[in-house]
Amino acid sequence: MKYILAITTLAAIAAGACNKDITVKDQSDINTVNACSKFQGDVVIDGVEGLGALSMDSVKEVTGDIIVQNMYDLQTVSLSQLTKAGSFKILNNTNVYKVDIPNLNTVSDFQIIVNPNLKELNYKNMTSVDNFQIITSYISSLGAFTASKVQNIEVLSNLQLSQLDFHNVKETTGYINIANNGKNANVTFSSLTTVGGNVSFADATTLDISKLSSIADDFSLYTNSFKNLTIGSLSKAEKSITLSGNKFSAIAFPKLSEVGSSINIANNTNFKSISKDTFPKLATVPGSIFLEGSFDNMTFPSLKEVDGQVSLKGTGRLSCSDAEEALSAASNIDCSLETVDEDGNDNDSKDGDEDDGKTSKSKSKTSGASRASVTAAVSGAVALVAAAFL
Repeated sequence: MKYILAITTLAAIAAGACNKDITVKDQSDINTVNACSKFQGDVVIDGVEGLGALSMDSVKEVTGDIIVQNMYDLQTVSLSQLTKAGSFKILNNTNVYKVDIPNLNTVSDFQIIVNPNLKELNYKNMTSVDNFQIITSYISSLGAFTASKVQNIEVLSNLQLSQLDFHNVKETTGYINIANNGKNANVTFSSLTTVGGNVSFADATTLDISKLSSIADDFSLYTNSFKNLTIGSLSKAEKSITLSGNKFSAIAFPKLSEVGSSINIANNTNFKSISKDTFPKLATVPGSIFLEGSFDNMTFPSLKEVDGQVSLKGTGRLSCSDAEEALSAASNIDCSLETVDEDGNDNDSKDGDEDDGKTSKSKSKTSGASRASVTAAVSGAVALVAAAFL
């Protein structure tokens, strides 16, 4: 058998089969690629019928792309000797349950996308990768990830995956998007300092971004279940900060002094207090501030400038007059807060408008802000929340 393989390899090299792109149509094409230790070109396997197992266990390096997609009969993929590839993409394969690449460590694009029955993704260590995406699978664990600098990281809709450990990552030049993974997902980016794009974390039970100091785009937290979070190193967010639908009772940005756009805080059920520790150094907001929830108190001790509109909405013990005092740096405030006492009863407010004699809301408008502008602000914030999941 060894002699036969050696002869096949020599024949492939002699024919130049290892130095060109190939679109696999049948097993003979797979054999051609497998005869090459180093394949210099792209290997595309797209919609080949009747192929249940794909094995190319002699290939150690592919300089181009490896793409396996739309393979509805395929169940297993094995490239056990592969160490390096231009890209490795397993896309839209309905019945694949195992991908075995134990030695792959260097790759530009690593994309495992829409393989809903994939349970085993075997790689030991990613040491160099630019774009890392795992989306819609049934895997329950990741291999080691020791690359310190990457472009993008996106891990979405892997419902059995509960440990997302990226503690070696220090910098991304692009985005990070983590959402809709295991029910008790623990997310670790404990060495991360710099993100060159947007950052979005959703549906996490624990989150460690304690060293994050620089974000070049939007920062968003959605529907997370951790109780509190301190983002202790972040001094400036280049665009917006959005906190929506989370279960935390306290969150702190102790060094944040400036945001590049807006602040949006909405529907965080247990978050009732924007305290002196929440945004203690925040001084400048060039855009808008949208706050909706059950707030009992609010303070922005260092706030000096808000250029856009402030919109306040919700039910709690906080009155419009107290909220406006906390946000006195803003010149355009539209407030619609229903104030209740400790027992949850509506309080009468002489400076507010009577609705129907049964409930009382404290409303305040300055600088000509209209009810239409409140509607626009609320619609914009809802659109912002929805856009983060597209």
